[in-house]
Amino acid sequence: MKPFVVGVDGSAAAAAALRWAAELAVVVDTEILALNAFERPYAELSPEENERLVLERRSRLAEDWIRPALEIGASVRTRVHGGDPREVVLELAEAEDASVLVLGRTGRSGGPGFLHLGSVVEHVAHHTRQPLAVIPETASGPIRRIILGVDGSPESLHAVTWCAEIARAVEATVVAVTVDEPSYEWAPASSPKNWRRDVEHGIDQLVAPLAAAGTAVTSLAQRNRHPADGLLDAASERGGDLLVIGTRGAGGFTGLRAGGVAMKVLHRASLPLVLVPPSS
Repeated sequence: MKPFVVGVDGSAAAAAALRWAAELAVVVDTEILALNAFERPYAELSPEENERLVLERRSRLAEDWIRPALEIGASVRTRVHGGDPREVVLELAEAEDASVLVLGRTGRSGGPGFLHLGSVVEHVAHHTRQPLAVIPETASGPIRRIILGVDGSPESLHAVTWCAEIARAVEATVVAVTVDEPSYEWAPASSPKNWRRDVEHGIDQLVAPLAAAGTAVTSLAQRNRHPADGLLDAASERGGDLLVIGTRGAGGFTGLRAGGVAMKVLHRASLPLVLVPPSS
């Protein structure tokens, strides 16, 4: 598996993200690239002052910030890079072809645009070409149950593929969730009496790669509600340790790629969340 890129800045949110990534990296036998990206305090910075800042951050990163990951047993590389953190993490994750880019979340909000989620996380969610894991400060423990959103779209199939590899490695069970009435060709027209049976049969077909790899999968169909609400409720009710959903590709005049469901889940999730873009 390709390396994990983790944003590290000394905050509690970043520490939680690094701990989560380290525990998973040990299991899947990959390394972590711990990245500290920082904006220079002012534009006119002398080369000597810039070097002093870089050296100071390298020291804190190597001697303090990554210590918990090393204690867990993870293999960790470090890098300090000056520049806009939003762009630096994207560029480095793509250069490393990262299996996942991991960031800590600094808060929760009711919807996109509320800055206390973290402007870096929101920007990266819209523009990343690698799977993005967003980790709350309260995250703890191994991944035993994964909640996987599926809807028959090509985007959700990318999420199934990513989830299959992780679920197999950590020996997690998966609850595959479809929310709302069937609207894709894979879900046959159903009578009101049989809709759940038919939709769950469609889910079984979608997640066949998981079952083929030996992962225990339960299908769950819901309808007449917003997909984000259904996914979040399923994660809570089924005791999910990780929520995985696919995101749509970039398009339209907005240049945004995550989509309304993904952003609503992102801003409300209280458990680790992985957004899988179509290019991953």
